[in-house]
Amino acid sequence: MKKILIILTLLILTTNCSKLNFFGFGEKKDEFKKLKINKSLWIASNKLLNNYTNTQSNLKEGNIVTDWIISKKNPNVRFRISIYILGSDLIENNIEIFTEKEFNQKGIWKQQPASGIFNTSLKKKIISNAKKLDPENYEKI
Repeated sequence: MKKILIILTLLILTTNCSKLNFFGFGEKKDEFKKLKINKSLWIASNKLLNNYTNTQSNLKEGNIVTDWIISKKNPNVRFRISIYILGSDLIENNIEIFTEKEFNQKGIWKQQPASGIFNTSLKKKIISNAKKLDPENYEKI
């Protein structure tokens, strides 16, 4: 009986130090690893969009969405930006950006196509900032 107790104690102590997460012990995955979302892309995207009011982020869904952003140059134009982080690797394919653009015509907001260049420049800026947060993954992009 003492041998079994000693073996069980040793097993629990050794699994407590391991990465096996056996019996609830061990290294726990952080939320980003569990959800398979790249932490650097997430943080860089949030930092870029947190200047805008009413920005909402949902880590479980992997998306960040702004409220309507009124253009300073032209108050009759507004944008809404949606960013989706699609995977855990720091690669260009794991980030998608969608921009809705509307213009005000006689008090009615009408949709207008957004520039693809705008989305591309946002993506490049986010990836550049993410690389600075995670330099060991620099060569993957």
